[in-house]
Amino acid sequence: MAIKSRKFEKAEWFKIFSAKKTRIIAFIVACVIAGGFCLSFVLYANSHADSSSKSYLKSESYKLASNEMYEELCVTASAYLRYVDEDQNYTQPRHLLNDYLNYLDYNRYKYKKTEDGIRLVDSQFDYYVGITQNGETRYLSNIKDIENYDSETDKIKAFKSSHKNYILRRDNEVMSDRTSSGQIVDYYYNTAEYLDAVTEEFYADNLVPVGGSYYDNYGRYFYNYGNYDPIAFYNVDSSYNARKGLDLRNGLKYSERLQDDETDGNYYSSDGIYYYDEDYDYGFYEDDYGNAWAKCENIYDLPDYKATDNDDSGITVFFAPKAEKLTAMEKEYTEALNDMYRAKLFVIVFGVIEFMLVCYLLLICAYNAEPESVERWKQGNFLKKVPTEVYLILMVLAITFAFVFVTCWNYYVSITKNIFDNALANSVFRNILAVALFALAYFAGFGSLMEFVGKIKTRSIFKESLICRSCKFLWRKYKETSLYHYFHGLPLGIKLTWKFILIFVGIFVVMSSRLTMLILLVVEIVLCISMLRDFSQLSKLSKQIDSLGEEKPYEGKIRKTSPVYAESEKLNSVQDKVRESVEQQIQSERLKIELVTNVSHDLKTPLTSIISYIDLLKKMDLDDEASSYVKILDKKAQKLKGIVSDVFSIAKATSGVDVNLTKLDFVMLLNQCIADAEDKIADSGKIVKININADSAMVMGDGDKLYRVFQNIVDNALNYSMDGTRIFLDVYKKADRIVFAEKNISATPINFTEEEILERFVRGDKSRTDGGSGLGLSISKSFTEACGGIFNIEIDGDMFKAIVEMPIIQEDTAEKTDDKTE
Repeated sequence: MAIKSRKFEKAEWFKIFSAKKTRIIAFIVACVIAGGFCLSFVLYANSHADSSSKSYLKSESYKLASNEMYEELCVTASAYLRYVDEDQNYTQPRHLLNDYLNYLDYNRYKYKKTEDGIRLVDSQFDYYVGITQNGETRYLSNIKDIENYDSETDKIKAFKSSHKNYILRRDNEVMSDRTSSGQIVDYYYNTAEYLDAVTEEFYADNLVPVGGSYYDNYGRYFYNYGNYDPIAFYNVDSSYNARKGLDLRNGLKYSERLQDDETDGNYYSSDGIYYYDEDYDYGFYEDDYGNAWAKCENIYDLPDYKATDNDDSGITVFFAPKAEKLTAMEKEYTEALNDMYRAKLFVIVFGVIEFMLVCYLLLICAYNAEPESVERWKQGNFLKKVPTEVYLILMVLAITFAFVFVTCWNYYVSITKNIFDNALANSVFRNILAVALFALAYFAGFGSLMEFVGKIKTRSIFKESLICRSCKFLWRKYKETSLYHYFHGLPLGIKLTWKFILIFVGIFVVMSSRLTMLILLVVEIVLCISMLRDFSQLSKLSKQIDSLGEEKPYEGKIRKTSPVYAESEKLNSVQDKVRESVEQQIQSERLKIELVTNVSHDLKTPLTSIISYIDLLKKMDLDDEASSYVKILDKKAQKLKGIVSDVFSIAKATSGVDVNLTKLDFVMLLNQCIADAEDKIADSGKIVKININADSAMVMGDGDKLYRVFQNIVDNALNYSMDGTRIFLDVYKKADRIVFAEKNISATPINFTEEEILERFVRGDKSRTDGGSGLGLSISKSFTEACGGIFNIEIDGDMFKAIVEMPIIQEDTAEKTDDKTE
């Protein structure tokens, strides 16, 4: 690709920046910086601190811990303390107690079993949880000296005075010394009737809702104390429920149990619970223990279903962060916040540097630094042969790897922790390895992007595409088949009709089929695009026809695969032939004019000598017979002189030579010509009727040439009109033109056309051997057109009419023309 010289490309700094070594170093640095940027970004995004808050008490992590503590205490009060006796023995079935312990284990809540029952263990909060029933209170607490207070009210007062940032639930109300965040959230949960009664609460997001719980007659217990999904416990063994056809966890009731021989065929599952037996044409439900049932319905739709809400008014919950733990958490949170800020700073710094390197590498990639080369962009011999799709695949794989690596960061951290025992070595190794992995992915992805951009710069993105290569190969093979030649030779209308038919058939198939819809949709889009391109080619063909009519060359291009390419080539062939024919005619006419001019000029010299010698013979004393011969020679010589003069005048007028245009009065010039011809008119004995309806008409013309035109017309009328008939000479204005028309009746039958009589050396009376030369009317036409006018001949029977039209000029136009002429 040839380029213009640019000053900065010759500068020393540009040579340094465009050097191959500089680009390699910049690319390696970009990979390392990108690895650091990605690691910093991951560390920033995975930071445990909340950047919107400056204190641990306002952080999302503390909100989560506080909500979990409240939920744990409320569930403990409702599911455990509610059912213990004075000796801390659990009075309900062991399945409920197991579910409670499983709940604690599942949420990783710490506890210990003692002789006095379950004791909750928490290192972050001081807590008190109790429930009062029938005047008796059962409670749990990790606060020291709690036994020193007699009543629960005194305990709460003491707790309030000794703790800050507490949350207290009592008598189904939540209180706190915390200031409301102002961000109100809502909490929905079911109470009593399942899916029928819904309770809605609004509370500040740094506090907790009240919540509630209920149980039903099928042995299910549900707890909603800020948790999104109900916490469910079951007081019946699951195997016992299965035998009864109960699936309490899914809320289902099975009935009409089937025997094994009734479901012994081939069956498949449609939704994981419902099965269909193909051999017996029978549908059934299967529980987790392999039992088959004929019917299944929701428990809450059963007529005997009943749900009852628990009385939670006796629940008291109090908790507040421990002072020493709060100090440690504040310090830990501040350190995490500082780490996050450092990661953020690295993200910004690395991001700016990486952006600059990316811009530089994308601008300079594929640049040809060789000074003697005329190609500005050039790729390596090996890299330019790699298909474009390979680079696209590498970019997608690199992006996918980076995304998966980021989303699986916690797993990566746990794996590296298992490899190294030393925490510092583990952290250093993990970060270095992460930078290396990110840099490797960046190397593949951004390197592919640079080569992709390089292909764009060298305009080889499609040329080097594997798909395009395959399409070109298949197209070449298709062009060698008889089908291509058959379709290519069809008329344009048939080609477009077939495409329309294929499009409509494809639309019908797409609408009626779902399996092949995507493939056919792609084919339909390709056909529609092809049709649009065909219509654009039709537009170009129309423009080509217009340019052919205007005799202008067509600058557009029609692709070879276009259905109108054959028609375009035919038009090009016609246009070339017309152009060649016109050029040949112009050249032939030019040669004729040059021949006539040269011959006329060459005849003048010997003809002048002949006339001079005839004049000498006329002065000599000759006998009568010789004298008569001299007179004949003189007459013929003069006629030949006139013919040569007429031919020479036609040649000069046709070529535009010897034409002097000036402003003159058309009517006055005609009157002068008629006055000069009065003697000829009188000698001819013809009657001439002159009708001039214009006093004056200014035209631009050559006075001598126009005078010769009028003279030839009058002489032609006097010579060839029938005796005893009248000759009419009319002058009138027609729009912006002045018209001179001559009419007469021919003395001989008119056996020629208007075109024939205007040809040179043609006379109306072909039987005559003397008289005119046949150039009069041809001279008149040439002179009239040389002056910018129009000369026409009209024939109606034996009536002959010659018409001269000249454009009338306005005064301002005439003045401008005179100025240009001068």
